[in-house]
Amino acid sequence: MLRIPLETHPVLAAPAWIDVDLDAVAHNVRAFRACLPPACRLLAVVKANAYGHGMVRVARTALQSGADELAVANVHEGAALRAADITQPILIAGPVAPSEAGLCVQHGLTASVASAEFAQALAAATRRYLPVHLEVDTGMSRHGVPASELGTFTQAIVDRGRLTIAGVYTHFAATGITAVDRASMRAQLASFTRALEPVRALRAVRRHACNTLGALLLPEAHFDAVRIGGGLYGFDPFRGAAEPGPLVLRPALSLRARLVGLRAVPAGTPVGYGSTFVCARPSRLGLLPLGYADGLPRELWNGAPVLVRGVRTTVVGVVSMNQMVVDVTDVPDVR
Repeated sequence: MLRIPLETHPVLAAPAWIDVDLDAVAHNVRAFRACLPPACRLLAVVKANAYGHGMVRVARTALQSGADELAVANVHEGAALRAADITQPILIAGPVAPSEAGLCVQHGLTASVASAEFAQALAAATRRYLPVHLEVDTGMSRHGVPASELGTFTQAIVDRGRLTIAGVYTHFAATGITAVDRASMRAQLASFTRALEPVRALRAVRRHACNTLGALLLPEAHFDAVRIGGGLYGFDPFRGAAEPGPLVLRPALSLRARLVGLRAVPAGTPVGYGSTFVCARPSRLGLLPLGYADGLPRELWNGAPVLVRGVRTTVVGVVSMNQMVVDVTDVPDVR
C-alpha cells in the first residue's frame, strides 16, 4: 500500500478514494461480445484515461476479456498504450493535427482522416501503405467528412496513393432511449448507408457506426465493428427506465470516503451554507471529506444518494468546497 505523507500532497491524503472494479469491466466486455455477431469486432474506447478508470489497466482487461481493438481520442493516448507494450490495433477516433502525422506513423496508430491537409501530412510521413479510417459526419457536426462529399473525398485519398482506406465510420448523436432518439439514430444510419452506396472504393472496407447506445438499440447497425465506450464502464442508458435493457451491465467505479465527523442534532437544526436544509426530526449527521473541489458539483450532489454501511441515505444541505453532510439517522452502528 502506498502511503502519502500529508505535507507532500494534502489532496491525496484525504480519507477518500476511488475503487475501480476490473472484474466489472471484464463482465461488460463479455456481455457485449456475447450479443454481437462472431465476425463483428469490438473496439474498447479507453480515451480520457478510460473515462477516469485508468487507461492501461482497463485496456489490458478489455483485451483479455474479448475486445479486439482499442480506440482513443488523440495521438498521445495511443502512444502511452504503445509504451505499455500494448500491440493490438488502436484507432484515434477523432481529429489529429497535421503536425502529429509523424507520431501516428511512429507509434503504429490508425488515424481517422477527414481533411485533405491531414491526409497529405500522413502520406508525406510514411514510406509504405498506411491504413486509415474515414469518419463521415451524419449529424454530429463536429469531425468528419460531410456525407454529401464522401465520394469526392474518398477518390482524393485513393489518388494520393500512400493511404489505404481500412475502415469508414460515423457517430450517433442521440443520448437517450426515447422514440425520438431512435428515430434520430435511424436517420443517421440511413444517411451513412446512402453515402457509402455509390462509393466503389468503400465497398470492401470495415464499416462501423455503433457506440454503446447504438449497439443496444440498433442491432442492424452493428456492421463490421462496434465502439463501446460508456458501456465498458457500466454506464447503462436503460438504468432507471420502465423496461430493462438487453444487457446487464455492472458499474466499474465507486467513489468512497470515510466519515470524519458524526453529531446528533435536534429537530429544526439547519445544515450547511444558506441553511437550505432544516432537520425535520432529531437526526444524526455524518461528515464526508468531499465537495465540489473534488468534482462533485452542487447542482448534481445536493440531495444525492449515498450508501453508508450499505444503507441508502442522502446528502443534506448545500455541498461545500471540501465537505458534505449526510443524514445517517437510520444507519445502524455508524461511527
